[in-house]
Amino acid sequence: MTHCSRPVASVLFALLAALTLWRVSSAEAALGLSAREIDLGVLGPGESGRAQFRIANTAAGSIRWTIEAPAGWEPRQARLSGESGASPSRVDVTLDSLRGESGADEHPMQLRIASGGRVLVMRRTLADGPWREALRIESDEGGRTLFLRFRLADTASRPVLEVEPRGIDLGETEPVREITRTIRVSNSGAGVLRWQAFPGGTGTAPGAGGIRYFSLYNESLQAGRPYAAPAELKDALQLSGPWTAEKGYPKASGVGCALRIRIPGAEVVLTGRGASETILLRSSVDEQPPREVSLEETDGGRFEAAVSERLSDGPHSLHLQVVEGAVILEGVSVRDDRVTTPPAAWIRLAPLSGTTTRETDFVTVRMTLADLKPGPYTDQVTISSNGGTVRIPVSFGVSGEAAPRHLAVWRFTRGEDILYTAQPEKEDPRYIGAYRRTGPAFRLYGPGTAGTAELHRWYNPSIGDHYYSALRSGGRKNLQGYIYGGSVGNIATIRLPGTRELYCWFNAETGRHYFTTDAAGEGMGRRGYRFEGTVGFVLR
Repeated sequence: MTHCSRPVASVLFALLAALTLWRVSSAEAALGLSAREIDLGVLGPGESGRAQFRIANTAAGSIRWTIEAPAGWEPRQARLSGESGASPSRVDVTLDSLRGESGADEHPMQLRIASGGRVLVMRRTLADGPWREALRIESDEGGRTLFLRFRLADTASRPVLEVEPRGIDLGETEPVREITRTIRVSNSGAGVLRWQAFPGGTGTAPGAGGIRYFSLYNESLQAGRPYAAPAELKDALQLSGPWTAEKGYPKASGVGCALRIRIPGAEVVLTGRGASETILLRSSVDEQPPREVSLEETDGGRFEAAVSERLSDGPHSLHLQVVEGAVILEGVSVRDDRVTTPPAAWIRLAPLSGTTTRETDFVTVRMTLADLKPGPYTDQVTISSNGGTVRIPVSFGVSGEAAPRHLAVWRFTRGEDILYTAQPEKEDPRYIGAYRRTGPAFRLYGPGTAGTAELHRWYNPSIGDHYYSALRSGGRKNLQGYIYGGSVGNIATIRLPGTRELYCWFNAETGRHYFTTDAAGEGMGRRGYRFEGTVGFVLR
């Protein structure tokens, strides 16, 4: 090597080393965090701490990153992964104390890391005192460590808002002048809870935007007694198994608990609370195969669960089965494009604010329905406080004028299937639109008429068949696959003046039924139908 080439080689070596160091430092700098440490505060029994940080790419292009559970934590999934490009990834951190009461030295804790719809959930039992957990974020361009700092206390550390009921469902009601309900506001934490109540709310709420809410709350039930459906759902909800009442809500403990509820269609979301560490639910719609329900955890140990995809138009039957664990169900939200919001000032609250430590405050909800047109409605009441915010959906349907003494029943047909209804204008247009209106059929009695019973209606969407019975159980008929459609009106169970028989014919080959007031069955005997019996007596 010449004297001239040696300086050149030295310069090249130095330049190569500098480029290598620049490449390494640049690669490490590509992964950036918006914070190096997060303080989740002091957590007492049942309390939660929340925070958010961002994972950014400080260089060009995009990076893939992963987060694994800190040492000592038991994760449900292996890791949480994502990708950050021009926009940083937002990561939500939630630390929950799963201990319901104070007095023990240990805290079962749950750490939840969520980003982009993906969630990493892990658990660990910790003792009282300060903690600093290292959360490692790795990427294909280097790694970073984020520290989570918190302190666990044996007693509650701050106010916590508790509101009951979590939803108000008035069912189908006439356009009365005023209906009142009561909301209970309490503080399950420490210190003074300062709250405010106002109608409506900001942001997305469970009962807003074309969503009908069906509440499972029954305030007439005592804790621990067998659960029974509220009056608003007595015709739509069926239960099997040992359901008990828990603050008015149905609680299922163990295998064998199931429910079936009639819903109008579209997406369905179930809300409730977990009452055990492990919960497994399965759901099915109509006669579809059951599938496992994924529970999305929300505030205060509650969850939301999408139990169906978007459904076809018309009524459906949702079947829910508790396979493992214990669960408390609060309500069902169903998307329905017919739902509208009542006009402003239809709802009034009193009082509008208050403070509480251990006592329970009451908010009176006054709702005026006199000026509302028939149809389904949903609004909400918001309770905000220094211990959290709760939005309470308020749902109902206005049925029209008071029920008449006699009801004119109309007949609609689709092939050999017959639909009888006394209120065609109230039927779901997506459902009744497939039928041809053939004219008036007969008259039924109004509710409460002596010598009558409700004429119940079912529909089987698989074979396109309606079934009618004066017995809510359907009698000895096997109604598997049929969806309960409510009461058409009242049918006489004995021959009253001016009445005639309503007959039932049945085709064993197709499984379809034919209901008519014609004793000859309108010639359906030549099409494979056989006379099955008399349903009751209807007015001419």
